[in-house]
Amino acid sequence: MAKPYRYDLSGLKDVCLAGIVVYECPKCGVVVPVIPRIAELHDVIARALVKEPRPLRGDEIRFLRKAAALPARKFASLLGVTPVHLSRIENGHRAKLGKAAERLARFIAIKARDGEDARELFLQVADKLETEALKRTQADTSCFKLKRGSGWEPAQAEDAA
Repeated sequence: MAKPYRYDLSGLKDVCLAGIVVYECPKCGVVVPVIPRIAELHDVIARALVKEPRPLRGDEIRFLRKAAALPARKFASLLGVTPVHLSRIENGHRAKLGKAAERLARFIAIKARDGEDARELFLQVADKLETEALKRTQADTSCFKLKRGSGWEPAQAEDAA
């Protein structure tokens, strides 16, 4: 029996596949696995990750996000974190998400894989969250207007628009 194939292309550090055909070029050593039903495999991996009782690593969160086919910016909005923060976590520069955000990430990842309707709903919610966050940022911003010949003054709402 052949040894298990280390599935590094998944983006995960510790996934191996058993029972697949793996070709290796005797001249150059290039290894080519034949991975049937890859979408099913990714679903099994995602479900296994969601069930892990320990905190998820950044590469695992990235795998779940990609398995759910959600862009990083939208996923970050759904989790209530900035895209920069999510990127740092996914790339191992920050330890982990908070407990609540991680639970939400697990839920979103599985539900988004349930079908296009669920994924589309998550994308719509993310769009609304981003729009509301932008409105809050703009509302929290003080705007000032330069008046001809008399200096600066606070801008009125119509001047800031």
